[in-house]
Amino acid sequence: MRSKQVLIPALISLGLLLLISLPSAAQVSEKEKAEQELQRRQELERKTFALLEEIIGSAWGLKLAENRSFVLVTVADLMWERDDKRARSLFWDALNSLNLTTTNPPAVGRATTSAKRLSNDEIANKYYATFGLRREFLRRVARRDPQLSLDMLRATRQPPLELKDIKYSLPGESDLEQEIAGEIAARDPQRALQIARESLARGLSIQLLNMLYRLRERNADLASEFAGDIIGKLRTENFETSTYAPVIAVWLLESSRAPKSAPVEEGRLSPGSQQLKLNDEQKRDLAEMIANAALNSSWKANLDSYVAEVMPEIEQFAPGRVAALQKRLAESNRKLTGEQKESKLYNSLFQSENAEEMIRAGATASEDYRATFHREAILIAVMRGKADSLREFINNQVTDKDRRNSLLDSLDSEQIGYAANRGETEVLKKLVAQIRLKEYRARAMAELAMMLEKKGQHQEASDLLDEAQTMIKTDLRSQTQSEALLSLLLGYALVNPAKAFSLIEPIIDRANDDISKALLVDKVFKSGFVKSNEIVLSAPGIPMDFALFKYGAGVSALASADFNRTKAAADRFQRSELRLMARLMLAQALLRRIPEAATPGP
Repeated sequence: MRSKQVLIPALISLGLLLLISLPSAAQVSEKEKAEQELQRRQELERKTFALLEEIIGSAWGLKLAENRSFVLVTVADLMWERDDKRARSLFWDALNSLNLTTTNPPAVGRATTSAKRLSNDEIANKYYATFGLRREFLRRVARRDPQLSLDMLRATRQPPLELKDIKYSLPGESDLEQEIAGEIAARDPQRALQIARESLARGLSIQLLNMLYRLRERNADLASEFAGDIIGKLRTENFETSTYAPVIAVWLLESSRAPKSAPVEEGRLSPGSQQLKLNDEQKRDLAEMIANAALNSSWKANLDSYVAEVMPEIEQFAPGRVAALQKRLAESNRKLTGEQKESKLYNSLFQSENAEEMIRAGATASEDYRATFHREAILIAVMRGKADSLREFINNQVTDKDRRNSLLDSLDSEQIGYAANRGETEVLKKLVAQIRLKEYRARAMAELAMMLEKKGQHQEASDLLDEAQTMIKTDLRSQTQSEALLSLLLGYALVNPAKAFSLIEPIIDRANDDISKALLVDKVFKSGFVKSNEIVLSAPGIPMDFALFKYGAGVSALASADFNRTKAAADRFQRSELRLMARLMLAQALLRRIPEAATPGP
């Protein structure tokens, strides 16, 4: 079942990424005159903005409001530097396209003649869906104009929900306001601080930490000032019942420590690299708040981990509470469930950055935590330059063959990406000789070929790609095969453009066929990536930003070669929403890179 659910996004991602790996048949010479280069750049820009106008017209033919909004807001972002007035209008068109309601759904236990009675969960789910749409939209607008984003937030303000007997809190308007304030912090820290204080007056939110994090990066003194405001608010909170107070207090104390470089746990806000300036009195207040709450009989056992995280500060600023807290923690540890014990062990090993111990712990962990232990161990080893020692440990200490191979394959994949990003040619050469999976070896060879081409070793690069091609199957349903194929296509685009182009068209046709089949399967096994028979363009798994970052370099070459041919390649996608997405990716990559071509060569 799970493989069917991930099939659609994988196919769409591959199909869209293929577009931006297209080759160039004729690069513009670096020695051409500056006037010729300027004319070429201006003509390319004219064609790209004409393409954007076509995209705007096509957007209104999309069925899903969220797709129309996604396309329009992306076009507005691209147009901002050239015509901010038109871009603002498009932002409003994108917002209006969402048709966000500002009225309450029927309350629990109350029905109207036009609407059925809804349960708590149904109301909450509708609210989360709307909140998610608004949040992503407003964040994108805020990157261009935070004040416009605030205006849009207030124009679509959602009323409070009428829920009965709920034991959880839903994100609200203040959360969104504080996120926008985070964007403002980079431009106008004083204005951001004003908005953050207004939001703080309405209550605590986890977004306060994001705001404080952004403010600290821009103005450390204002960040410390706002941290003092938050601490003042915490003094009025009940830590036993507050959802956010313990988290915020712990984060403040951790952020006031000397920074420590470490991989960031997925889904967790890192205290960051810059130390938050708190005085001893503020640290003492925070330590005592946590200690007092933990020694209260109503303090929940699942919150004891917060005490353990800041025990160094408690020992320093509230030493009289340490013995009682240690006794409580010992009692709590004896009552931990298996999952809680695994979580505690993971946190401990994560802090110590002990990759080998994580691998050992994974051997006896539950299935979910085993994957977490393994992933974090590999990340730590690669980022700390200890991949070789971890590889040796896995080969010598992991006796289960399937587990050993899985770990080595994951280590290979992570090390390939890390070495390629850092341009480490010798590391990749060494890896090629020891990688087990053919598709991973082919991917490493393609990355190595691109490095050799940059060094002028054209024949060696070409030979590597030809050998890598023999190791790759065109299986668009396989993530490992798809990643290898994309690396190969990008390599050929830079080393042998004609070969790359000959490979791309049949692959796009194959992607069209497989996507059609996947959509038929989706009618039975719902993936969530299709609504009203239209693929959701903003769904996770369709990574436009990542695609442009990793493969967008090829587009600048395409622009000089044949814009119309490149556009025709985008239009090979059979589904209208994917054609539109491919065109959008093309325009976005071109506009990001056109300025780079403005400087002529020697």
